[in-house]
Amino acid sequence: MVKHLHGVIDYDKHSEILHDDHKILIYLDDMTLTDIASQDGSHLRKFHTIAKSILEEKARSFPIKFSIEYDETDVEFSSYYALRVRIVADGKTRFITAHNVPVLTHGHPTDNVRIQVEKIDTM
Repeated sequence: MVKHLHGVIDYDKHSEILHDDHKILIYLDDMTLTDIASQDGSHLRKFHTIAKSILEEKARSFPIKFSIEYDETDVEFSSYYALRVRIVADGKTRFITAHNVPVLTHGHPTDNVRIQVEKIDTM
């Protein structure tokens, strides 16, 4: 069955205006599998993404409302899930979540999720 997670993406400086060509990438990751994959000795963190949403030029300023669709059959209630966000413009990441935002299981929210992003220094 198809379900949706809803919420807002926020930045502490609301006056920031996004580029005309920006894309907002929202990922729903199974963190249980991510932790297992990272124990293989590699230096790259591997994500097991079960859903992804791309918002293109739908919002120009923060806060940004979002919705991500996922298949409920992909969710194991004993596992841990989190959302992460990247905002990309001109081929470069401009904003990113500093910390994954737990959702869906173990008492974490399934609606009205707030994702805080940080600006990446692109110098």
